[in-house]
Amino acid sequence: MRFIFTLLIFCFSFNSFGQAKDSTKIGSVLGIVKDSANEYGLQSVTITIYQKSDSTLLDYQLTNPQGEFNIQTIPVLTPVIVNFSFTGYMPFSKTLQLDSTNRKYDFKTIMLARSYGSLDEVVVQAVLPIRMNGDTLEINPTAFKLDSNAVVEDMLRRVPGVTMWGDGTITVNGKTVNKVFVDGKPFFGGDPAIATQNLPKNAIEKIQVYQEQDYTKDNIDQNPTDSLLTMNIKLREDKKFGLFGKVGAGIGTDHRYEADGTMQAYNRKNRFSLAAASNNINKSVDMQSIVRQGSYRDFNPSNRYVANFGGSGVNRIGFIGANYMHNFSQENNSRLNNQLNAGYNFRSNINDVSSQTSSQSNFDNRALSSESERESHSENRVHSVNTSYNKRDRSKDFNISSNYSNTSGNSSSSSSSSTEEAGVGLVNTNQQTSTNENSGQNISFNTSYRNNDDDERNLKSFNINYNANYSENNSTRNTLTQFTSYAKPSDSRYFNRNYDNESSNFNNSLGFGYNALKRLLFGSHNLWDVNIIFDNNLSVSKNNFSTAASDYDTLSNVYLSNDSLTYYNDVTRIEDRPSLRFSKNFRKNLSDRYFRYLNISAVLQGHILSEKNRSDIDDRNLDRTYSFFLPGLNISYNYNKFRKYNLSFNLSQNNSAGIPSIDQLRPIIDSSQSSFNNGNPYLKPFYNNNLSFTFNYEKQSGRDKGEFNFRVFLNAGRTRNGITDSSYLDQSRRRITYLINLEEGRRNMNGGLSVNKAFKLKKDMLQFTYSWNYSNNRTPNYFLGDFYRSKNTSSNNNLRVFYSVGDIATFQVAQGLNLTNSLPRGENAKPLKNTTYITNAGVNLKYPKNFTLSNTFDYVNNKQAGQTSALWNAFLTYRFLKTKSAEVKLSAMDILRQNKNIDVNTGLNSLSTTVTNGLQNFYMVTLSYYPRRFGRGSGSGNREMRTER
Repeated sequence: MRFIFTLLIFCFSFNSFGQAKDSTKIGSVLGIVKDSANEYGLQSVTITIYQKSDSTLLDYQLTNPQGEFNIQTIPVLTPVIVNFSFTGYMPFSKTLQLDSTNRKYDFKTIMLARSYGSLDEVVVQAVLPIRMNGDTLEINPTAFKLDSNAVVEDMLRRVPGVTMWGDGTITVNGKTVNKVFVDGKPFFGGDPAIATQNLPKNAIEKIQVYQEQDYTKDNIDQNPTDSLLTMNIKLREDKKFGLFGKVGAGIGTDHRYEADGTMQAYNRKNRFSLAAASNNINKSVDMQSIVRQGSYRDFNPSNRYVANFGGSGVNRIGFIGANYMHNFSQENNSRLNNQLNAGYNFRSNINDVSSQTSSQSNFDNRALSSESERESHSENRVHSVNTSYNKRDRSKDFNISSNYSNTSGNSSSSSSSSTEEAGVGLVNTNQQTSTNENSGQNISFNTSYRNNDDDERNLKSFNINYNANYSENNSTRNTLTQFTSYAKPSDSRYFNRNYDNESSNFNNSLGFGYNALKRLLFGSHNLWDVNIIFDNNLSVSKNNFSTAASDYDTLSNVYLSNDSLTYYNDVTRIEDRPSLRFSKNFRKNLSDRYFRYLNISAVLQGHILSEKNRSDIDDRNLDRTYSFFLPGLNISYNYNKFRKYNLSFNLSQNNSAGIPSIDQLRPIIDSSQSSFNNGNPYLKPFYNNNLSFTFNYEKQSGRDKGEFNFRVFLNAGRTRNGITDSSYLDQSRRRITYLINLEEGRRNMNGGLSVNKAFKLKKDMLQFTYSWNYSNNRTPNYFLGDFYRSKNTSSNNNLRVFYSVGDIATFQVAQGLNLTNSLPRGENAKPLKNTTYITNAGVNLKYPKNFTLSNTFDYVNNKQAGQTSALWNAFLTYRFLKTKSAEVKLSAMDILRQNKNIDVNTGLNSLSTTVTNGLQNFYMVTLSYYPRRFGRGSGSGNREMRTER
């Protein structure tokens, strides 16, 4: 496996080296563009490079503030056309050819003359692929020659400066696109792929890329990192109506099947989506995933939405859903919104799981190992209805939404376990079977209003929100338990117990923020440019729970009430969190050169908490009131060097507090359990102190050198007076826990790094992605009266390489290394370690025409458990009909028949490995059809037939 990985890396490196050697075949053009009348440099002049033979776009560049340009991607010995275009000026073009002895052409100074004719005529004649319109980058689809069935994504892959990453992320000149709109509005849920992989290229008038405010934030501090890069796809006037979707069904061996269908329709004001699916191949279905998998684009290098062999058990899933969106305004501006949404979903799932778990535990000088098996069957059904309305203009934002869901289900399970102690042998066994029926409903309501109106004194900037949620649940459960102790036979027990539970929860909160407190208190006094913001959040909740337990009496053959487990418990909690935030900004910028921003803010927050607990168990009737002072600090920094790079970091420190729950203070002990928590009525509040740091870097220049970005994050926390265990094992090796407060408390740290690098090699793309995540948790506890510091660490590494050969083929390979370590510290403590290697590979070949061959391979090697898993899947897809709207797909799943689901968990003093059943080898054939219509009276939405040469 490592040999295959190394070989693929070598192939990619060899290809890159070959491309590097070809740098002798690349030249450059440079110069300065000026106004012919006044002789000053012209900024943002569009320079485009075309191949003369077929007008293929090779590259483009915009002049800098001084009018300078330097394009270093000109092919040698190839005639090219260099075109200069700028709004309000006459275009200029020149044909040239570089050779191996002269690979640089210097235009020196180009004088553009003003145009007094029709601006539209100039633009049409030039057919500019890309231009700057104010602060908006505009992409012209008509400048790209593609197949008649091409979609937006096919075009974007040919735009210099635009990178389509293997995970679906889109970047433009190094900046990540946060939102993709169609005519200024979200398009069927907001997933970019739904727009870019369905809308035909010829339905697009232009694509706009611009920076805009994040409307979910007040932006009081005017932090540039709160802005979003948005891509808006503007439709042609005759394509404002359209419908597209997919309907498909498949049948396979081993009684496997799948069926799904989706249809989306839109016009100027309305968008409607309908989806349905049913399968027994573990496809996780919801509205968004079904709509996305129905994308028309026939190249699917990620092989998404296929049978899930990593899921637990075997699932039979059914789904049907519908969404409707109405725009009351025809504005094509994403800054303005007046929109109503409504949706309905029904989901059912029948799940069958069998698992085997092996675990090891170290307690003082006792090493315990256990083996367990479990079988379960569950059936669940969920109905949900949701509505929302948003009205937003330049100064006001109003939202209201509601959701209702109804759930029902039943389950049954059986399990058996055995525990052995080193040097002793078998100490206990436990067998349990249970059945359960449940039903519930939930309703929520949320509304918010944000007002950024500015009067003369700027006193109207505020926001207010209200959230309410009510839920109720009912369940009945029967449990048969047989616990056998070989270490102490008198502890052996048999239970046949029923539980009848009812619960209801009502939570509501009211939040208010006032952003003009400084102006209100100090008038026109500048107060050293310090902003003062007031926030308050008041929440009230009431939770009711009751249970009736009964045990089977073998003498009377009836269930008799178990009074010790029959009780009710009502909790009413009131919390108020007032706060003042003081912030100051520092800014410095030089037009079109750089921008520097620093924000320092301090938060003074109070937390007042009152809780009343009422129960028919006397010692659970408690009234508690607490108050806490919780300060915080935040530092944000952003530096942007125009057309070079952008870096930002954020450092924050915050505090929080919590109180022990009633079940930690005075728990109800169920004797049928295999471990017991005795609680502690003298537990005190605990305090959390957290520190977080993030650093982001994005390279925003040098399309010839590719894109590069990385992110570093670090979080550290400490709990003072934390609640932890003081426990021991009884003679039957059951764990008995007594909770205590420890001043030292729990400490945790986690951090990570992600690096992304992309190279554009003519029409090919090479991408590297590396991620590393590390966590370290230290928990103090007592066992048998001895003090321990248990340390759990994990390190997850993943390197991924993705290579695409135009639109013909993609290759990707990834290697992961996961390390876990549980190290209890004490005189006789022993470490528990685990190492897991994960290898993934995939190949997609789109050849011959209309055929796609795909292969995926996943290999897992778990060292601690001595378990390995290999999964090889293969797919062959054929598209046919003139519009390529019909598809037949052959799938061969788990060809090697070596797939296993392996899961490793670390805990305090323990390490466990679980192997779960899942799908096994099967073969399937699937037929699909993609209905498409864009523009009234049109079929596929494209009458032209143009093929890229």
